[in-house]
Parts: sequence; structure tokens; C-alpha cells
Amino acid sequence: MIAIDPQDRLICLRAGEAADDHHGAVLPQISQASLYRKRTMEDLLDGLSREHAANVYSRGTNPTVKVLEDTLANLERAEACKCFGSGMGAVSAVLFGLLKSGDHVLFVNDIYGPTLELAARLENFGVSWSQSFAQDVDVIAGEMRDNTRLIYMESPGSMLFRLLPIAEIRAMAKTRNALTVIDNTVATPLLQKPLALGADLSLHSCSKYIGGHSDVIGGAVMGSQEFIERLFYKSYMLLGSVLAPFDAFLLLRGLMTLPDRMARHHEDALTVANYLENHPRIGAIYHPAFCKEDSALFEHQMRGHSGLFSVALKDTSYSETLAVADRLKLFGRAVSWGGAESLVLCGHKSDPAGRETRIPATLLRFSIGLEGADNLIADLEQALA
Repeated sequence: MIAIDPQDRLICLRAGEAADDHHGAVLPQISQASLYRKRTMEDLLDGLSREHAANVYSRGTNPTVKVLEDTLANLERAEACKCFGSGMGAVSAVLFGLLKSGDHVLFVNDIYGPTLELAARLENFGVSWSQSFAQDVDVIAGEMRDNTRLIYMESPGSMLFRLLPIAEIRAMAKTRNALTVIDNTVATPLLQKPLALGADLSLHSCSKYIGGHSDVIGGAVMGSQEFIERLFYKSYMLLGSVLAPFDAFLLLRGLMTLPDRMARHHEDALTVANYLENHPRIGAIYHPAFCKEDSALFEHQMRGHSGLFSVALKDTSYSETLAVADRLKLFGRAVSWGGAESLVLCGHKSDPAGRETRIPATLLRFSIGLEGADNLIADLEQALA
């Protein structure tokens, strides 16, 4: 069963109450302004000197966005949060803000493809990178270099959803003078709190479960006040991936139902995965609850899993895998995930950087929506027949 913290439920439901000047509205007013007048020039200069905390120009801070940032920081048990115009905006700010020429970043686990594409671009600026698929901390330590300054993790990982021992990796990285960042999008702040496990920064694509309705793009990074302020000036303000006030409003609206949506996603995904586990056409299930090697970590680190998991068809071809996906009627064929609608995506033969991938060619990734497990199972049955 999913075990959402009652405190988190209240944080989500009462997100709008973080604003103190919205006249009792359930959600904060949308501050649709690009700039803010000050009473005196001295006030303006003071605001410019601390733009991370003062409303001067909405490329920096905005009242509506600030309510969202405070709410997400509370959920993640972080000192501070900065929101971005997309998940990749958040990733870009972390990599550009923490790394310099000569540094090396170690990516651990299966990583979101565009993140690796960005890493490949950073090679032009003197930043090197490598990827480890190990889960053993000693093996990961052996893959670090003298100039490794950042360990960037996903747990659960993209597509195959394997888990990493976050606290152990952080403890090891600290002895090697390296920072740890985790993409926590799959779990959401409700189901996993990486900062409490020692990670330096946690980031999210808010376009997924936090938004929850497939109608908004956004990203967020959470951590200590010191780290977030550092990213604000070194990368956020310079890269310009700004979250619009209306998008912040939509994300706050999504947060109000996040606990109930995640509970439904979790339960229906387990029901569908249990059905597929015994289906003669399924060769493997990729879901933390179905991986014996990850069971201890799952119990220790997570309060449940989301509606995202994958399967690999057996005794079939890549073209037939595509055909199965095309026969599905309730599952939309689309990228992304986390909305009310169920989606299916096929695995790719190679990763975006052109390297070989460990993703099976017959892989189908499902994002279980809110159509009901019985309806989705019936759809899968006819498609697999």
C-alpha cells in the first residue's frame, strides 16, 4: 500500500495559503507582471542587490511562482526551491551552475535521454562525463575520477526503474569532494525525499505528476538556501528558463490533488502489473515492487511507486512490439507521463547520444492513468491477443 505522509497531504491541499495577500482566494492570484515598481530608487537598488528574494523583474522572482516554490520546498523538506520553465531548464541550471571546464560528472543509472544529450554538448566546454549502471557503491566509487565533481542520479531510473542506495552514494561522494544530485521526477516528493537521505539537490520535471493534467511544462530544483541562491545567480538568471506565472498557478492547482492521484496511480499500476506478470506474452516486468534485488531499498527509501512501469515482450520482434502498442485503444501513444490519461511508449534501439542501450527492443513503457485498472487490463488483453 502507498503511505503518503499526512503532513504532505495538507501541504498540497493548502498550497495557496502560503500567499498572504490574495484576499482569501483558494489559490494565489496570478501576478502577470514583468516588472515591479519600487517606492524609491534606494528600494529598487536594494531589490537588485538581492534579486533572489525580492520582486524586481519576473525573470528573477515572481509572487505566484514564489508560492509554488515555497510549497515544493515544504514537500521536499528543503530549505529552498527554484522553479524553471521546463524540467530541462532545471537540469541545465544544475549542470551549468555546478560544473566548470575540467570537471567530470558521473551519471548513475538509466538517465533521461535529453540530460545525456546536454552532457554531450558540455564536452564542447571542457566538461567530461561518463555513465555507470552499477548499484553497488564500491563499484560506483571505482568509476569516479579525480576530477569528478558531481554524481547525477535517477532513482527510480528512467525506463527500467532500478533503485540506487542514495544515502550510501552520498556518503561516499562526500569523502571524494563530489556533490550529489537526483532526478526525483518519477517518485515525486510524496513518495521519496532524497534530501532527507543526504542528496545535495533534488530536481523535478513538474510537467509530469506535479502538474498532473498534461497541460503545463515546468521544472524545479530543491536544496539548501546556499545551493539554490548559487544556482539562481550562476545559471538560472543567465539561462533564462523562466516559469510563467500562469504555469505556476496550474502547477499549484495540480498539487491540490497530487496525493489522491498518486494513490490511484500506484494502486492501479500494481493491479495492471500483477496481471501482466502472469501473461504468456510478457518476458519481464520493470517495476520496483517486482524486483527482488531492490526490495530492501524500496522499503527503506520509498513510500510507494508511481503509475510508471515497463514490460518486455518475449518471443517477438521490434515491429510486433510496435503493433501491440498500436492496437491499444485506451493508451495514448505519446511521450511524457503523469497525466490522467494512460500512455504507452516503445523502447528505443539506441540512446540519444548514439550509444548502445540496455533497454530491450521489445520494451513497452506504460503510464497508468485514471481510466480504471479493469478497463486498462481489458485493453491490454485484446492488444496482446
